[in-house]
Amino acid sequence: MKPLSRIIALSSLGLVTLLSGCQDDDKKDSAKAIDLTILHTNDHHSYFDGQTYDLKLNYNTATSAADDVRLNLGGFARIASAISEYRDDNTLVLNSGELNGTLYFSLFKGEVDFKVFNAIGLDAYELGNHEFDEGESRLAELIDLAEFPVISGNIHPTSSSPLYGSDIQPYVIKEVDGELVAILGVLKVEKTRESSLVTDAVEFDEEIASVKAHVSTLQQKGVNKIIVLSHLGYDFDQVLARNVTDVDVIIGGDTHDVLDSSGELSNMGVDVHGAYPTVIMNPAGKPVYIAQAWEYAKGLGRMNISFDKQGEITTIDGNLELLVGAPYQVKNDSNAWVDATAEQQTQIKNTIQNLKTIREIAPDSRIEDILAPYKTELETFKNASLGTVTNTMPFTRIPQPFNNGDTPSGSYAAQVVADAFMQYLPKADVAIQNAGGVRAEMASGNFTVADAYTILPFSNTVVTIDMSGAEIVKVLNEGLDYAQGISGSTGAFPYSSNLRYDVTLGAPAGTGIHNVEVRNRATGVWSTIDMNATYAVATNSFTALGKDGYNTFADVRAANPAAFEESDVAYAVPLIEYFRDVLTDNILPPLDAANYCIKSVNVAP
Repeated sequence: MKPLSRIIALSSLGLVTLLSGCQDDDKKDSAKAIDLTILHTNDHHSYFDGQTYDLKLNYNTATSAADDVRLNLGGFARIASAISEYRDDNTLVLNSGELNGTLYFSLFKGEVDFKVFNAIGLDAYELGNHEFDEGESRLAELIDLAEFPVISGNIHPTSSSPLYGSDIQPYVIKEVDGELVAILGVLKVEKTRESSLVTDAVEFDEEIASVKAHVSTLQQKGVNKIIVLSHLGYDFDQVLARNVTDVDVIIGGDTHDVLDSSGELSNMGVDVHGAYPTVIMNPAGKPVYIAQAWEYAKGLGRMNISFDKQGEITTIDGNLELLVGAPYQVKNDSNAWVDATAEQQTQIKNTIQNLKTIREIAPDSRIEDILAPYKTELETFKNASLGTVTNTMPFTRIPQPFNNGDTPSGSYAAQVVADAFMQYLPKADVAIQNAGGVRAEMASGNFTVADAYTILPFSNTVVTIDMSGAEIVKVLNEGLDYAQGISGSTGAFPYSSNLRYDVTLGAPAGTGIHNVEVRNRATGVWSTIDMNATYAVATNSFTALGKDGYNTFADVRAANPAAFEESDVAYAVPLIEYFRDVLTDNILPPLDAANYCIKSVNVAP
């Protein structure tokens, strides 16, 4: 890790000598061109191990077609190896934030994440909205654990927050080859307020205004090379670039985008969302360069920049690099996966060596050693089997259009979670589950405790709220509208149990979910929802707070506290008991389209 003495932060502004008069002239005369490398990751969501992944590689010299290759992709041990190899004195290692998503977080609440980042030696870490998922007290503990700068320029904990006094810096200034380079943090406000457990004791500045103010301050300090480390999302990063002058580079996160200009990743079957780097012109007509590095520790972003002595970028290049390793598998004549032969492995490795966006690399033993005791505990916990999933239940957040009677699309997994809530809470008439609260598919085959916690990793509980039929229709539309809004929080899309409805994507606010029906719990009969009747709605404690745009939940609770009932049941428990105690022979059957919550999906003209 780079020594902390090289970091010039707000807490050590006394170390910065502000030059004036002839000293300013001397500084300008001594300015020089520099080369800078940025290595970056984002949205790792507590994924630390490599993942099995399928890529198309044209490794077979006997054919011109690309073949599917199954391999082990990413993981922070591989990322750490690449960082160690690439890093020199002109390198910054950055992470755009986002914890939570695997059992590593469910069990250890961020401890593993921060120990790994300490070992890697981050130059800056931008907070994401999920950093607040265990509350402000836990985040404060994690920040105390950090041996690297934690930044976010638009967060202001008040004295009522456990984060008050925590070392969250708006920016850090690094000295690179004698030149000052600033790393400025910014977090998406609406999504953090609506899609995390942050309280009103933490105040936020508007994102663009915050960046403008800090850029001005940095310029006054003589810094002419400014990198924004953003957790705003790819689209918002482009808006930021168009509205702020004197930002050179934006290293982003939040939206899990794959950026590539080589064409290689598309050829490998990866869904590419834009160029690496994406170039946007600022208000002064100068380029701003934007990059992200996908998600879940699948790869490492590597950006090489040359600045002239005035701090202008003269050349820039780079790419997302997927880091891979054995075992390698291919499909045989029966379309089954088998281990690659020695000859095929050689061909695969040679193909990888000739591509710039994929690299075979050995894992870093330091990171493996950190993870080892946690892995042992995880394995003991997660091996317990709960039952069997007959067909894979996908977790696609927003469904694709389909007609009534066709095979439905969307998050079957969210439907199962809502069904589990219904079965666990006898009081409930219906259940509503936000798509983003379900973090993985239910893969066919053995279903374990670990699978349940991977799918539902958050520290939520299950609650019930008494609501009118009209309020249910309203809250469903709030979830849909929020999922399609500027927040980019597609995870707000509502799935349900004992409710079903037609969906029109892009419809005017409040109208996209319609023709709502409710199933009588006792008789199983479907009928049109009674707008005036009262129903007990099961949901998770997160949406019950009005998060993810589900404002009516919070409004009903505030107007009538007696309508709200906290079960104190942990989020994953109903799903675990659904498999163990409800399903016949502990087998989850295929989706019953007749009882699926979505009857049809259309797009508004």
